[in-house]
Amino acid sequence: MKFLFFTVLLLLYVGHCMSANILAFLPTFARSHYGGFQPLLKELAVRGHNVTVLSHFPLKNPPPNYHHIDVSIKERQDNNFSMLSIAPYLKSLIIPIGTLFFASQFTLETLNNIKVKEFIHSDGYQFDVVIFENFQHECFVSMSHKFGAHAIQLFPATPTAFPSQWYSQPFNPSYIPDPNSGYKDHMTLFERTINFLVTCLQFFLFPIFYMPKQNEIMLKHFNYTGSESRPSLEEMMKNISLTLINTHFTLGTPRPLVPSFIEVAGMHLKPSSKLPKDLQELMDNSPDGVVYFSFGSVVKGSHLPMYQVEMFLRQLSQIKQKVLWKWESDNLPELPPNVVVRKWFPQVDILGHPNCVLFITHGGIHSVEEAVYYGVPMLAISIFGDQLYNSIMMESRGAAIRLKYTELTEKRFGYSLQEILSNTSYKENAIKLCKIFHDQPIKPLDKAVYWIEYVIRHNGAHHLKTAGNKLNWFQFLSIDVMFVLIITIFFFFLFSFYAIKFIYKFVTEFRKYNIETDDDKKDN
Repeated sequence: MKFLFFTVLLLLYVGHCMSANILAFLPTFARSHYGGFQPLLKELAVRGHNVTVLSHFPLKNPPPNYHHIDVSIKERQDNNFSMLSIAPYLKSLIIPIGTLFFASQFTLETLNNIKVKEFIHSDGYQFDVVIFENFQHECFVSMSHKFGAHAIQLFPATPTAFPSQWYSQPFNPSYIPDPNSGYKDHMTLFERTINFLVTCLQFFLFPIFYMPKQNEIMLKHFNYTGSESRPSLEEMMKNISLTLINTHFTLGTPRPLVPSFIEVAGMHLKPSSKLPKDLQELMDNSPDGVVYFSFGSVVKGSHLPMYQVEMFLRQLSQIKQKVLWKWESDNLPELPPNVVVRKWFPQVDILGHPNCVLFITHGGIHSVEEAVYYGVPMLAISIFGDQLYNSIMMESRGAAIRLKYTELTEKRFGYSLQEILSNTSYKENAIKLCKIFHDQPIKPLDKAVYWIEYVIRHNGAHHLKTAGNKLNWFQFLSIDVMFVLIITIFFFFLFSFYAIKFIYKFVTEFRKYNIETDDDKKDN
């Protein structure tokens, strides 16, 4: 009995020693960026860590050691489709250049929140680990310096070429498409050329134009007590212990990853639950299947121009499947008998129902993850951001048909709708992706928790970093090596030229001398 009591006390003591104070600094207002990582934060608290989350989105029924700092403000104005429709017109080379000058505005809008400012300048907190999202938010790494904590960053989608350089993460443009390029991994010569230029633009221009803006924001907004001793932004970025990426090779391009880069897509996914009674009956009693239509949380379908709404309804009325359409407005034209609209649907549980035969989506990363997880083919109408890349990759896998919003016509939408519903190959390919996605040695959520605790156990786990972290960009790209080789080759050829010239001159003069000597002998 005494031994059992001692064992319990020892386990409690060890558990207490292993627990850490963790700050999740996630002040951005995009729910789509936050939702995929919230289960991780809850799970860390469930496993005994003291977790403080600064965000706009409180957790329902949080564990006792999960503390939420609410920075939500009055609801922002909804996105306007007329503005969003401009984005797809931006060409591959223009998007990175636009990011140079305008991406930091997103960070500024976040940090101008008075509640976020108050926390940045607050005292009395102690943290061992700081988790932050890096979506053009490099300056957020400052919070790890403020608290003397290990830094862990979250990427909400596939990272571009630019952030890869901080961790010597391979980004070979010959077979890794930058998400901004709009290409799949098998590229033509022309596409590889454009992808190469997109990659080079980020490597060369971002440090010159983009990082100074992030540094300026850091100096202005993260001027907490002790910030005068802070290292440079570049040094802090290279000192990040771990990067969790919301992606998986079934969703994008297979690529080499350094040990500190971990793919964790699907942390929020689990077997579907039973639907509310009316929806359960509707889906159970739909022998031809159900089509689910949603543009996610950022882009609201109610902002569609009315002529497009009517176009969608005309084409949807011609299919035999039931249609569930997430529609946020009370204003809608007369609906066909097979279309049901609501302001909210339990998306995951609908996609997980065996009678869901198609997902009409904007192609956001979480929507794609959910469709792949449940094996549902997609009709992807990409609008902006990573949606184009996600849609292209799903189309290249044969599990989706991709349509650009700016190229959307009634004929094209109608044809794509009929094609994907009548051609069983899309469903078969979606099932294949589903099986591959599920075939993982460890669940994404468990993997993410393991690596965070690994960083805690090994005091930052800096041994995961490669030697490339210490190299400048020109060293990382071996430009200095190429320069040395070019100079060496130049001097080799220069030496060879003069050596050959000297030998030729010597041989010529020697032959001339021999001829003259022979002539003199003959004369004598």
